[in-house]
Amino acid sequence: MQTNQTVLITGASSGIGFELARCFARDGYKLLLVSRTAADLDESARKLQIEFGSEVDIIPCDLSTHDGPVQLYEETKRRGYTVDVLVNDAGFGEYGLFVETDLQKELGMIHLNVLALVHLTKLFLKEMVARDSGKIMQLGSVVSFMPNPLQAVYAATKAFVLSFSEALQNEIEDSNVTITILCPPATDTNFFNVAGAENTKIAQSDIADPEQVAEAGYKGLLNGDKRVLPTLGAKLNFLSSNLFPDSMLAAIIKTQMKEVK
Repeated sequence: MQTNQTVLITGASSGIGFELARCFARDGYKLLLVSRTAADLDESARKLQIEFGSEVDIIPCDLSTHDGPVQLYEETKRRGYTVDVLVNDAGFGEYGLFVETDLQKELGMIHLNVLALVHLTKLFLKEMVARDSGKIMQLGSVVSFMPNPLQAVYAATKAFVLSFSEALQNEIEDSNVTITILCPPATDTNFFNVAGAENTKIAQSDIADPEQVAEAGYKGLLNGDKRVLPTLGAKLNFLSSNLFPDSMLAAIIKTQMKEVK
């Protein structure tokens, strides 16, 4: 499949974001890759160009700042792009007891995981609805459905993404614009290292392959699916969230989040 459409992917330099970029590149999308670090984006663009011969443009941007999202939006306009697909992948976590964790890091996490996602969705969704065409992918998580002790703020940001996006799905149901929420389980990316949770039981277990997660999310996005649970583990986590009380789920997750001695 070849297309003249343009996709903008935040958090595109590694992990699920990069694997999603590979999916879009394979099908001939023009790629706008966004991340904080230009050097990382350059390397990602180089890999995609070698593998697929892709048309890739990079926009280094710190979306955890107040002005980051509007700066990104204005830069896409300055470069003459119409964004047909928006992928809100950028995000990070923080590990530890809430009374002991770094507040500034957590506020930055809320800004990136929630405020930037809302801001970019507002800016690009208005355009998509006006032309009655477009797709958005929001990165949720299996913890969107349940409390996550030792990553309390992170899980709360992902619960917000789920609730916010499901409400928007209803609001735009009479249009040809779709919003897909990708809810992966623990995945083999740099997430646990950034969060300081690399020595936890869950990080050292059989975690999901980011390529598999991205491929399932990509197919769901193209199909216009409202929610994608990309692996059997994700489906079982979702099922558990409907079967067991939150207090029990929190206790189970806490054992998985403890560090391996």
